[in-house]
Amino acid sequence: MRFFIERGEIADGAVTLSAEDSAHIGRVLRRRVGDSLSLCDGQGMDYEGVILATGPAVTVRITGQAPSATEPTVDVTLYAGLSKGERFEFLVQKAVELGARRIVPFTSRYCVVKVDERDRQKKQARLQKIAVEACKQSLRSRLVEVAPVCTFQQAVEQAGQAQCPLFLYEKENRQSLSALLRQGRGSQTYAVVTGPEGGFSPEEAAYAMETIPSVSVGPRILRCETAPLAALCAILYETSNFDIGE
Repeated sequence: MRFFIERGEIADGAVTLSAEDSAHIGRVLRRRVGDSLSLCDGQGMDYEGVILATGPAVTVRITGQAPSATEPTVDVTLYAGLSKGERFEFLVQKAVELGARRIVPFTSRYCVVKVDERDRQKKQARLQKIAVEACKQSLRSRLVEVAPVCTFQQAVEQAGQAQCPLFLYEKENRQSLSALLRQGRGSQTYAVVTGPEGGFSPEEAAYAMETIPSVSVGPRILRCETAPLAALCAILYETSNFDIGE
C-alpha cells in the first residue's frame, strides 16, 4: 500500500503522516519503527522511507525518490450516468485500479438516482474517499479526481473536448470501438460517456452524437458499471498500457 503526502510537507528529509494514515499503519498494517514505507506526492513522484516514530502520528525518513512508473501514458476520463450506490461505488473503485485519470458522474433523464445539492456534496465526498483508498491500494501515483455531479449536457460538452471522445450507445449509428481507437491512435486524452441503468433517451443520444461518435463494445448488453470498465480496458490495451505478457 502507498500513502499520499504533500511534497511541501517534507522537512529535513522526513515527513509526518496524517492521523488517519498513521492509525491505519499502526493498527491495521502493524508497521513498526524501522519498517519501510512507500509514499507518493500525488503528482507522479514516489518516495521510499523508513518509519522513525509511530503512535498518533507516524514520522517517516525519506530514503529515496523516483518518478512513478505506475501511471498510464494517456489520460482517460469516464463520464458515467449515476447508478444505485453500490454499483457506482464499484465502478469508481475498479476504474481507479485500472488506470482512469478522472471520473465525472452525471444525471440524465432515466437515472434512477436523484440528487439535490446537499446530496451532491455528500455523494462526491464519499466517492472521492473511495477513489483515494483505491489509489493507495493499487499503487497509483496520481490522485484520481471524482468530480461533482453534473448534467448530461455538461458531461457531453466536457467529453467533446478530449482528443478521442467515445459515446457508448447500444443502438443505431454504432461503430466498432477498436476501429475508432485505431483512428485515434496517438491521442493523449480520451473521454468515455456511458449511461445509467435506464440508458439514454433518444433525445439525449441524438444530442451526444452531434459531437461524439457512438461506439459498440460488442454484441452483448453490458451493465452500467461494466461497460465503462470494458471501454477503459480497451483504451489502455490499445495504447500499450496493459502488460499482459506474451
